[in-house]
Amino acid sequence: MRTPVPPIVYRPTRSAPATLLALLLLIVGGLGTWLTAYRFLTGDWPQRTVTMLGEVGAASLGSIAVLVAAGIAAAFGFFLLIAALWPGRPKHVAFLPDDIHGQTALHRSDLAILVKRHVEQLATIRSASATVRRSRVDVVVFSDAEDLDAVREAASKRTNEALEIFQPVGITHGRVRAKRVS
Repeated sequence: MRTPVPPIVYRPTRSAPATLLALLLLIVGGLGTWLTAYRFLTGDWPQRTVTMLGEVGAASLGSIAVLVAAGIAAAFGFFLLIAALWPGRPKHVAFLPDDIHGQTALHRSDLAILVKRHVEQLATIRSASATVRRSRVDVVVFSDAEDLDAVREAASKRTNEALEIFQPVGITHGRVRAKRVS
């Protein structure tokens, strides 16, 4: 019995919430380590820490400072939760779907390069740039031709041809802009 092959196209890790939580824990851990080392070396807690902990201990739960700190902590926690649950954009996109078992994937920047090269084959285009978004390919063509609308339409046709050839999954259309260069 064969084990199933994991798909090539996968969602990226949740690096933003993990990084924020790691920085928060690093700051708290560093402060705790410094306080502990100070206590071991001198035998007393730092005076500033004793004063601050006394003020924090004397604060009531209804005070403005405690409510503001609780609100900031709740907003930060809510942000981390939303960032962890929000689906990330896959770095790879499946393309050339067929009946053969398995998956063919391509990095989004490589797909942009393929579409760009396909569009640059037009004689009226001096250069082009392409970017792959969630469901479209954005192409900017640079030309010195007088009729930019005709250049844009020809580049749009070439972009659609490239998308028909490669058939990237989830990318439905292209958007083309033409700019004049001298």
